[in-house]
Amino acid sequence: MSQLSRIGTVVQSDPMSQDIFPPRVRRWLFTTNHKEVGILYLVTSLFFFVAAGLLALTMRTQLSVPNNNVLTETLYNQFVTVHGLLMIFWVLSPLAFGFANYIIPLQIGARDLAFPRLNAMSYWFYLFSGVAIIMSFIFGAPDLGWTLYSPQTAFQFTPTIGLNVGAAALILITVSITMSSVNFLVTMFKMRAPGMKLRNMPVFPWAILVTIFMMLYAFPSFLAAVLLLYVDRAFGTFYFSSIQGGALLWDNVFWFFGHPEVYIVLFPAIGVIADVIPTFTRRPLYGSKYVIGSMIAAAVISFIVWGHHMFVTGIGLTSTKLYTVTTIAVSLPFDVMVIAMIETLIKARVKLKAAALFALGAIALFVIGGITGVYLASVALDHALRGTYFVVAHFHYIMVGASIMGLIAGLYYWFPKLTGRMYNETVAKVHFVVSFIGFNILYFPMFLLLDMPRRIQTYAPDTGWGPLNALATLGGFIFGGAQILLFLNLFFSQQRGLPSGSNPWDGWTLEWSLPSPPPAHDFDTIPTIAEDGTYHFGNSPGLPNGTGYPNGSKIGNGYSHSHLEGLSAWPVVVAFAAFIFFLGLTIGQPSNPTTPVTFQPFWPLIADGAILGVIALYGYSRERFQVHEETHVESWPFREVPNVKLGIWTFLGAEVIFFGVLIGAYFFVRTNSPTWPEIGSLFEIRNGFAMTLVLLTSSLTAIMALVSAKIGSRNGLIASLLGTFGLGISFLYIKATEWFYLGTHGVFSVANGLPATSYFITTGTHGVHVFAGMLMTLYLLANTLKGRYLKGDHQAIEHFGLYWHFVDIVWVFLFPLFYLI
Repeated sequence: MSQLSRIGTVVQSDPMSQDIFPPRVRRWLFTTNHKEVGILYLVTSLFFFVAAGLLALTMRTQLSVPNNNVLTETLYNQFVTVHGLLMIFWVLSPLAFGFANYIIPLQIGARDLAFPRLNAMSYWFYLFSGVAIIMSFIFGAPDLGWTLYSPQTAFQFTPTIGLNVGAAALILITVSITMSSVNFLVTMFKMRAPGMKLRNMPVFPWAILVTIFMMLYAFPSFLAAVLLLYVDRAFGTFYFSSIQGGALLWDNVFWFFGHPEVYIVLFPAIGVIADVIPTFTRRPLYGSKYVIGSMIAAAVISFIVWGHHMFVTGIGLTSTKLYTVTTIAVSLPFDVMVIAMIETLIKARVKLKAAALFALGAIALFVIGGITGVYLASVALDHALRGTYFVVAHFHYIMVGASIMGLIAGLYYWFPKLTGRMYNETVAKVHFVVSFIGFNILYFPMFLLLDMPRRIQTYAPDTGWGPLNALATLGGFIFGGAQILLFLNLFFSQQRGLPSGSNPWDGWTLEWSLPSPPPAHDFDTIPTIAEDGTYHFGNSPGLPNGTGYPNGSKIGNGYSHSHLEGLSAWPVVVAFAAFIFFLGLTIGQPSNPTTPVTFQPFWPLIADGAILGVIALYGYSRERFQVHEETHVESWPFREVPNVKLGIWTFLGAEVIFFGVLIGAYFFVRTNSPTWPEIGSLFEIRNGFAMTLVLLTSSLTAIMALVSAKIGSRNGLIASLLGTFGLGISFLYIKATEWFYLGTHGVFSVANGLPATSYFITTGTHGVHVFAGMLMTLYLLANTLKGRYLKGDHQAIEHFGLYWHFVDIVWVFLFPLFYLI
């Protein structure tokens, strides 16, 4: 029996993975192991880090002297936009989740993530999304800043289709993030080692858990915003090109995501620092429970702070007062975190290894970035500073100074665990010193450029901005050059470095009990954590976690075979199919803004993506890939909820936010419109009532299907699934005829722009969900005809029912909004 089969993962051999590619290639193409997926994330995010850095250095070169012409205005703006998007979406969070993929299961005592194939798929969606954003340069990359402010996104202002391709990339990365978030949440709630209660988890897993919850609330909002943006550009709808929606609607929807995103990329770095500092001070983190509580508080408050990005838009006085208070309030939890780390350092004998130096440097830079951010809570100061390089400096002290420096600390800290070798400590320390000096030379002068506007391509000599820009450019090249030391050090060390042993730092968390690198299955025996939460295994006296390996667990022998038994080809194929499909949607001829619905997509690519996607999903569903759920684990508060059901609940929670934003956008444009069509004048109430009746009835047939499966009635299950499918067809037929009638009777016109826009986008998105549910029904029917779901294995019917009931509930909200109110 194979090693992976022995621990609970069973995979049928796949001819694609056995015959076409050599073992080393298919190991990395088709792996589902969390450690190898983590390494893929780390390597890919570092590649995008280099790409974004090269864009930044080119921009700094352009600004180094007045009247420079290294870049044209358009190309400069494209570099600014893609640099910002790459750093925020393709570098910071993916780098953090590379560590999370590798380390979190080890720290909580799990053998893998809950859904290994979903984990692999999330990586491939991430990779192809990054390919798409870089490909946007071919079609005229977005050139309006990473915030993509409306109305600059309108076709008449940005006619190139590079922005459409960028929108497709953002949709793909959001899908990747959603899959990853669901996976980590289920893993951390359902697969902790016995005795590993939530209160006993290290700070890094807590930081990731808080980040995941923020992602599940923030990114569906962003996905809805990008969907509205894409449909406006492709089909000539009016959400962001109307006065009633426009810039303010985009600001609200984007910054509801955008401000929490700052903490989404920051919290993992704080978690890394909170692991590194105790290890190198030989002291537990001071007030660790307060640090965790502060992260939770900051996460909650971050969702009511977004309005401070809109002080200059003319929002009401009451709103500005509220957002001033919340902006100041969100800084208070970070005060607690910084004080806790400083208290940990007081009177400690710190081992100044490279990881510790980067952690300390990140804290110092974070303090500067945080203090300068408080100024922006003032409405008066925000008006003066919002569009200047002061904000650029503040932002980068947080995003690069705290986040990147903190994550580099993690790179040095866990490098011995990932590779089994030590890096060159002297080179690493030089890397820190040069990076820290270069960073401050780069960004601190920007605080003094109080009157220099952001996103300008050049400037005149008499502005006086030349010396500070020249100094900042020098700092940029110093900081960028320092990263060459990082890459050379890690590259040569993973080949020639001295063996590290299992615990070179005398670390206190569970991953350091394993060989370096750990075996494919992580633990021979799942460890047990003592009742008081201690599982310490360092060799220094007086450490805070007791002594010995947890529960006397036998630690693996460190074998390093490539575990080809755990491969699946379908995650990469599904992701590639989605990439091809969205590429076809976005590289066609854009809409003429004066003639709606004239978009001509590139149908060959769409067809290729759809066909390949159907084949891949079929293969994915047919693959015998099962992951055993451990029974004797900590799983509060979801002890009685199976992993898959918890994953579906989590996904549906994100869907609630997604549809909530679409409905919120409808209310926004409607309440800002002086007139709105009378009830029944555009949309026939009887059509809406008929569709409501059909969907509610389909929920009943879905329940009957589950009951039939539980009692073992094959005919009842087939009849119920056929009834659900037929009712779904009826719903889509009524919807299609209504759409056709409205389209042929001039409803989609400038006069009815916003009512038609909100109706078609919202009900169309719901219709796509109905169609997806019908495909699930066909799959369930095919398996039922083969005799499945009748012998106690009815979970798939139950999971489908959860999704289908959610889709029906959404329509219960949409029916009165569009037909009765």
